[in-house]
Amino acid sequence: MRFNLKYLLAFAFMLFVMGLKTFAQDPIKVEVRGKVMDKVSSEPLVGVTVSLVDHVDIGSTTGVDGSFTLTNVPVGRQQFQFSYIGYQPFITEGIIINANRAEYLEIALTEGLLLDNVQIIADGNINAPVNELAVVSARSFSVEETERIPAGVNDMGRMALSYPGVQQGANDTENDIIVRGNSSVGILWRLEGMDIPNPNHFARPGTSGGGITVFSAQLLDKSDFYTGGMPAEFGNALSGAFDVHFRKGNNLARQHRIRIGLLGLDFATEGPIKRDKSSYLVNYRYSTLGLLNSLGFELVGERVSNNFQDISFNLAFEGKQPGVQWTVFGIGGISEEHYSPKPPAEREIGVSNHWEDRYNISDVAVTGVTYKKILNSKSYIKGTTTLMYSNIERIYDTLSLDNERYRYETQQYVDSRLSSAWSYWYEMKKQTKFKAGTILHGINYDFFKETKARRNTSNIIDFNRNINLDGGGISFTAQVYGLVQYSPSQQLDINVGLHSMFLGINNRVALDPRLSLKYALTNNQSLGLAIGRHSQTLPLAAYFYEEKESPQSNHKIRPNFDAPYLKADHYILSYTYVSPRLIKLNAELYYQRLSDVPVRAVETGDGYWMLNNQGEFPDFNTVSKGKGENYGVDLALEKFFSNKVYFLLTASFFESNSISREGLKSPTRYSTKWISTFTLGREIEFKKGGALQFGARIMYNGGYRYTPYDPILSAAENRFVPLAGSFWSEQVSPYSRIDSRIAYRYNKKRYSGAISLDIQNLTNRKSPNRVAYNAETNELEFRNFDGGDFIPVLSFVFDF
Repeated sequence: MRFNLKYLLAFAFMLFVMGLKTFAQDPIKVEVRGKVMDKVSSEPLVGVTVSLVDHVDIGSTTGVDGSFTLTNVPVGRQQFQFSYIGYQPFITEGIIINANRAEYLEIALTEGLLLDNVQIIADGNINAPVNELAVVSARSFSVEETERIPAGVNDMGRMALSYPGVQQGANDTENDIIVRGNSSVGILWRLEGMDIPNPNHFARPGTSGGGITVFSAQLLDKSDFYTGGMPAEFGNALSGAFDVHFRKGNNLARQHRIRIGLLGLDFATEGPIKRDKSSYLVNYRYSTLGLLNSLGFELVGERVSNNFQDISFNLAFEGKQPGVQWTVFGIGGISEEHYSPKPPAEREIGVSNHWEDRYNISDVAVTGVTYKKILNSKSYIKGTTTLMYSNIERIYDTLSLDNERYRYETQQYVDSRLSSAWSYWYEMKKQTKFKAGTILHGINYDFFKETKARRNTSNIIDFNRNINLDGGGISFTAQVYGLVQYSPSQQLDINVGLHSMFLGINNRVALDPRLSLKYALTNNQSLGLAIGRHSQTLPLAAYFYEEKESPQSNHKIRPNFDAPYLKADHYILSYTYVSPRLIKLNAELYYQRLSDVPVRAVETGDGYWMLNNQGEFPDFNTVSKGKGENYGVDLALEKFFSNKVYFLLTASFFESNSISREGLKSPTRYSTKWISTFTLGREIEFKKGGALQFGARIMYNGGYRYTPYDPILSAAENRFVPLAGSFWSEQVSPYSRIDSRIAYRYNKKRYSGAISLDIQNLTNRKSPNRVAYNAETNELEFRNFDGGDFIPVLSFVFDF
């Protein structure tokens, strides 16, 4: 590392010491406003008692429109409690109250009487999912949680690594998440009720991850993350989902935030369009990772430059009619990653990346309008209409000994959509609730993939090009769902639903039944059960792979065009306990049965099974005869942020197996056997409004898997030849990493903000995560991906 760490730490410490001078200011108190509504119908609740947990003398009640105002609220981390006759009481996690950012709380209360005189209950705890119908394997997360996770860099993908059953993909520089042994291909992204394309910078074709999400944390409202057993309204997802919501901007006063750091510049602004009636919230971010590279920290790897920009916005309007709300929202991001060749004097013959010049480009945009109308106290209707665009390009060249440029791969995937999603909620009786909806996508696609053979850097020959994809068209998908929740008693909820999906490309239909139960053993303990089928399309380009009908024919066919949906049957049993001290214990047993997984139509001995891929898609002839299974247990012990401390301790033990069409069972590449994380934070508050926060995250997981080689055949053919029947059967040493965070938050009457230092891989430990074959020695070599080193991220936040 060229940059001396002690200078960086000394600089950060100096900034914290400078911040301590703010302690001399007078105590600052502010006003907090908000609204309380019914969680199901969104009807405002009148007469709800609102107060501060640590300041019982500060309180209020909601008015006829559900709104409330608390005055003289001290700045710093505060908890708010809400109580209402006929509803379950609710206590928020610690919310940071800022002197220069007016806080607006939207709280949704759940109907239900207390079983005894206990205040915190298992189905009303702080991280209970926003979705009322989610029973198992779901939790909510907030913008504050996204920001405070060590080395999370305000990215919900990296934040989720702290959750049970979730592990990092093979590359630390990316935010792919592996859930319960499933490929990241199985993750769905949803924004304001609409399924959206991969919303990550540096996205790769055929996956749900990338480098960092396009979403700005400044826009996030409370959102949900699922690791399985999703309700019937979720389709086209095999393993899990992010259900993201945007918050409304301040509709009374303008406020702004600037974030300056080693990852770039971030600017957010919000305020009223029409006072108390409408608001805007906009965030723009520009980043060049070249600054980190110039300091000697290689975030992605040697000779790699990365740049990205994104914008997010949400405009909120109250309708002219009572109970009507409109929003206009959007995200947009562009990113480029450039892998440069080594200087001519430093290039080594036979080392391909010394000669390669590669560009990865990804662009994404989503803009839409939502409409919600509360029809009466029992029902509402909500609709979202969007325009979406996704473009992913790969432009790969290599150089000859004479610096002649040779294009050996070109890929481009363009997917444009006009989409609409509508849902209807109706509470038929006090014991029975009904929800139905549809999601429609009109798709305009254009895919191209061309590859050329190359021998090595000293013998570049322009062979005939091989075009795997070339063409475009228009198609559509349609999803329709319906579900009923029946509560025969105060303790029991029964959800029955059906999700159907139609793929216009090949007229395939999927019918996915879902069943879930939730039973309250006591006021703070509950059992959950979920059973259901989850179907997912292949990456769209996979259907359009082309090949010659025969070696002598010029006629091309698409052998994968009629491929069925990927399928996963989920079986989940959960137990949850929440103590009065805000400590939550959750345990889940699960079993997943996978089917219709593409494998090679012509066996080549490489053990191909599509869901072993973290990205890409099959660009060869496949048959959907593969199967698989995942089973295990997820454990989580969590203390919500109260009394200045929080922690989350998780442990997962699992098996993940692929099953070939011949019935051969092998571990998947993600079957690390066990996953463990420990995330914790401590905050020291000062009387004058400042706070010092320390945090760490320890990840310790089973080692990544690899396929052993056949030493005899490999030596004879001078290349890697997998050992037959032993696909992904071996593991490297366990993976471990420590991330840390230190931050100081300050408040003054005219400005406030924070200074933070996040460090990824604090000990700079190198965990092997790939295996390479050395033909000269006929041995395997264990290596690390470039990147994933000690990476400091220093940032300054100014609120005004």
